[in-house]
Amino acid sequence: MANENDTVENADKTVVEPAQTVQIPQSIRNLHSKALAALERNNTDIAIDIFLRCVEQCPTFTAARRNLRLTEIARFKAANKQNSLAHRLSSLTGAFQAMKVKALVKTGKFEEALVECEKLLLIDPLNLAFVKLFAETAIQAGHADDGLMTAELVREHLPAGNLPVVELLGKLYFGVKNYRKAREFLERAHRAKPNDAAIASMLKNSEALSTLDSGWEEASKDGNYRGALANKEQAAKLEQESKMVKTADDAESLIAEAVKKVEAEPKNVNYYLNLVGLYNQQKRYDEALRTIEKARELVGADAELDRRFSSITIAKFDAEIAALREAGDAEGATAKETARNQYVFDDIADRVQRYPNDQHLRYELGLQYFKYDYLDEAIQQLQIAQKNPKDRVSALYHLALCFRKKGLLDMAVSQLEQGLEFIPGMTNEKLEILYLLGEITLEEGKLDDAAKHFKEVYKVDVTYRDIGKHIENIYAAQKKAKNG
Repeated sequence: MANENDTVENADKTVVEPAQTVQIPQSIRNLHSKALAALERNNTDIAIDIFLRCVEQCPTFTAARRNLRLTEIARFKAANKQNSLAHRLSSLTGAFQAMKVKALVKTGKFEEALVECEKLLLIDPLNLAFVKLFAETAIQAGHADDGLMTAELVREHLPAGNLPVVELLGKLYFGVKNYRKAREFLERAHRAKPNDAAIASMLKNSEALSTLDSGWEEASKDGNYRGALANKEQAAKLEQESKMVKTADDAESLIAEAVKKVEAEPKNVNYYLNLVGLYNQQKRYDEALRTIEKARELVGADAELDRRFSSITIAKFDAEIAALREAGDAEGATAKETARNQYVFDDIADRVQRYPNDQHLRYELGLQYFKYDYLDEAIQQLQIAQKNPKDRVSALYHLALCFRKKGLLDMAVSQLEQGLEFIPGMTNEKLEILYLLGEITLEEGKLDDAAKHFKEVYKVDVTYRDIGKHIENIYAAQKKAKNG
């Protein structure tokens, strides 16, 4: 029988994560164990009912809520309901329930509202209107992690680049002041909707505020910058000032004020970073870079300052390339692009030397080596990078590509099979791995293995690349082999 600390995979490919270590009443833990046991026996409906009881009785039991959401999604997809018509119908079905949730939120009954939200997600866990309502309610109820977790899980089970969920995550992360994550999603949303004033404004604000994000501490683990942010009151004031950037006139006024603050307190790093953010917003890249150099003189080696310098330098390159193309100077644009690519490669290699324990930098360097066919060097970096949970699957995928290019097909297969172990549900990432497994096992002459992998892709998406052609060829080959 499964327990809370087990990892279980049912027939629907739902992965049950370990429960968190917070203080959860034993009675609720016992319920959770019963749900896991039901899931092992493929009693999905019973498992969902019990998981739901767990989160209703103990809203802080995040692991149970994650298990509930994964199981709901698996059930919904298994019923082949993941289409636009199903979502529209579920919106009609859940309209009254949604009104009830909003009424409870309006009166401040957030925990009750959260319970009612769960009833909506039972109807359709991939309905973005329901997901948005749940996430916003969870944040108001003090369970932001649960809200963001739900939105992220849904993103994994929708087509890659789904704009509504990307936009939703950008706004959610902005709302909880995780500006660096907000920026990640808002940049993608802005590229898709460049004329959306609300997205553009939020993106500008997230860019200005990202240096004050809590993620700074992790990014700066090899430096000493965090100590310079001890003055929380001052940081909060700078954050509020950055929100005021609406027009070019606003920006000029704030830049002038920021310059004065730097001049008055030249050892205050907060002021430097505020000024960098303002310059970057206005695409005044040279001034932003000079300001970072001044900040470097204060704090010495710092991983985040280096990352910012690199990011702004690349943005400057991109702006120059775009200007050359607009002017019709194709040759100049190509030369500048070559210089940009060389800078990216050299910069990442240099930062790996300075911060050898940064596994994400190792991942980025591995991709650069792979891009230019330095396969042995790429393998070395990616093998280190795959120790980082955030980059693990992608690192294993690119390791497989490296081994394939070197003709080491069995080793490529091994990397991909390992990568599959870390992917919950049938995501686009999993489809990529299965498709590549099919190609490589076909190259190995293992027709049955190739058929198995291609069929898994075909069952989920008959339009995926040229999967239909592969399936036809596989069946033809199997028939020929059978008939001798």
